[in-house]
Amino acid sequence: MKNVNQTVVENANTVFEKKDDKYFGYKSRFGDIVIGGAYSYRFVVHYAKTNQDVIIMPGDVNTVTTPVCTTLEERLWKPEKSAQARREEIVKQAKADVWELTKNGDGVRYKLDAFYHASCEVEFVVNRHKRTVVVLLKGIRTREVYARGIAKAASDDCFNVHIGKAIALRRALDLTVPDEYLNAPQPTEVRVGDVIEVTLDSGEIEKKPVISLKAGSLNAHLPGRIIQYPSHYAKIIDDSREEVGGGR
Repeated sequence: MKNVNQTVVENANTVFEKKDDKYFGYKSRFGDIVIGGAYSYRFVVHYAKTNQDVIIMPGDVNTVTTPVCTTLEERLWKPEKSAQARREEIVKQAKADVWELTKNGDGVRYKLDAFYHASCEVEFVVNRHKRTVVVLLKGIRTREVYARGIAKAASDDCFNVHIGKAIALRRALDLTVPDEYLNAPQPTEVRVGDVIEVTLDSGEIEKKPVISLKAGSLNAHLPGRIIQYPSHYAKIIDDSREEVGGGR
């Protein structure tokens, strides 16, 4: 007798098998997925938005399967939620995650081995030029660095220090990094405090923080003056907004 999960897999139109942070084609009735081919989380999200009866299988047909998109009405990713709104949710989740993992900012207990734990303070090192966040777990008494983790934004991704901290800390603690941290949608709306990149008519590229917004345009700092850009010229490269209430 077949178990429920095997039946679900057989009835699905498309099945992806999840291994680590990749999704591999397992089955496709439409022939639009390469069996054994590797796909990103972002691709799977897009595919699930536009197709029915798609499931993710966590490595074993006999384990619990996770429905991604079963009917047109029932979707895990609701199409009415904008990329900007989803990103802001993920940033908020990342802030709360760091707060909870560090016991309200007081530190962490790092497992040295089966019998010993070390009380550690958490030190974040942010390098916006390299687009990295490094976390060091330092023993409160010994000052020894017991673990470190790093997060680095891809060259075409918007940097966000809060998401970076959550990723780096989870890696230092050997915890799973949620897919949404690794594949957060890019921001689509400029906000005060964002750092933008603008290419001038001369070809020169400027990177400046946004200090105010007006309809269809935004103001950014330049040495000794303020310049106004049409908002559609701007590429958001950092939406951490720590100076405008970006903290917890």
